[in-house]
Amino acid sequence: MKYLFISVTLLFSHLASRAQESLSLAQAIERGLQNNFDVQIQKLEIDIARGNNTWGIAGALPAINLNANQNNNITYRKPANPFAVPGQNISDNLTGQLDAQFVLFDGFFIRVSKRRLEQLEDLSYGNATLVIESTIQAIILGYYQALLERERTEVRRRVMDFSRERFGWVKLRKELGGAITFDVLQAQNDYLTDSTNYLLQEQVYRNTIRNLNLVLNEEINKLYTFSDSLEFVDEVYAYTDLRTKMNSTNTNLRNQFINQELFRLATRTAMADRYPTILLNLGANGSVERLNANFGSNTGEPVNVTVGFVNGDPAVPVTNSVPSRVLVNQTNDGHSYGAYANFSLRYALFNGGQIRRNIENAQIREKIAQLDTDQLKLSLENDLIIALENYDLLRQLVEIANVKLRAAELNLELGNERYKNGALSAIDLRIVQEAYQSAALENYLAIFSVLARRVDLVRLTGGLVDLFDARPTKD
Repeated sequence: MKYLFISVTLLFSHLASRAQESLSLAQAIERGLQNNFDVQIQKLEIDIARGNNTWGIAGALPAINLNANQNNNITYRKPANPFAVPGQNISDNLTGQLDAQFVLFDGFFIRVSKRRLEQLEDLSYGNATLVIESTIQAIILGYYQALLERERTEVRRRVMDFSRERFGWVKLRKELGGAITFDVLQAQNDYLTDSTNYLLQEQVYRNTIRNLNLVLNEEINKLYTFSDSLEFVDEVYAYTDLRTKMNSTNTNLRNQFINQELFRLATRTAMADRYPTILLNLGANGSVERLNANFGSNTGEPVNVTVGFVNGDPAVPVTNSVPSRVLVNQTNDGHSYGAYANFSLRYALFNGGQIRRNIENAQIREKIAQLDTDQLKLSLENDLIIALENYDLLRQLVEIANVKLRAAELNLELGNERYKNGALSAIDLRIVQEAYQSAALENYLAIFSVLARRVDLVRLTGGLVDLFDARPTKD
């Protein structure tokens, strides 16, 4: 009954796989680049860098400001000044100013800043390319890993089917008197062992698909029918061609060149402080004001008012004829306006040697960037040599593993016939069966390994994004 259960389970698994979604490597890459979170983040970073790359951000456009101020005041006066307005004074004042500042010259700082923004935009594209490149590699390796585990599962299934067939054959021979209980138990144990290996391998296969879904940002338990196969088409690469291509298109190296240019621009920025800054300010201003108070008003004929005495003698008064006045509450309005054009110059004569030191530090950082570039070139060259040697070695191992597999398959077929004819023992047949299983697993592992190394070579030479037309470009 338990063997029937295993067979029914495998049947339902097979039927379920037929209803699964078909997925090719190209489809997986396309889907992963659309859904992957890191790729989406880098696209947003590109939008930020593109938006910042303007002459306005660099400082070339004028700064225009509108300033307005409104003041309200209530004052109660009893002034000592006879010309001041006594009593309650209510004043309102509204002033406005429109100011535009132009940078006429700043030591080429604006031009350098614009160039720096362009390099930062290029760097954002380079960083996005690096993330896309890593994502494509992860998808390819995840897809190949799924194919590897699928083939391993198929090998385990074939071995299990072979053991089940042998188990049934031994039971039939025992019923006919040609085998003993020991032979049946041995065949049963082999069948159960292979069934266990198959079930465990199926679990590994499902986990591999889950890992692929994680990279694709798909539903974790989603299953596929992989339309591509784990095959290797032998290709020979020349080191000199790979090295030339790597030095011109490797993504890490191209990003390092951009970083090096940014340090060079930082030196030019520091040198801009040696030059004067000339500014032009243009603007207009105006105000509207209102005053409510008790103003004096003439009411009639003039009257003589004593304003003093000659030599302090009260008998000789000094009089002045003034009109009679009365305080009248009224509101007076006024306004003013004007325009201006001003030039200003700022030049640092001495600041404790900070400008000179900043320039020297920037030049040192520029040299450090050059050393980092040289170090990266050397490291990439070393990685390329290792990857190419591994690839060439694995090409040979694939050929050897394929020959071993064909021999193991033939040996298993012949061994099975000899076993049925009684010319080979069950133990020897089991050895032949396990040799076939090892050869098959070794063959698929060798194919996966050489494919992975080829992906490394393509990535080192910067061709992974171009191979799938996934390089981000400026509109």
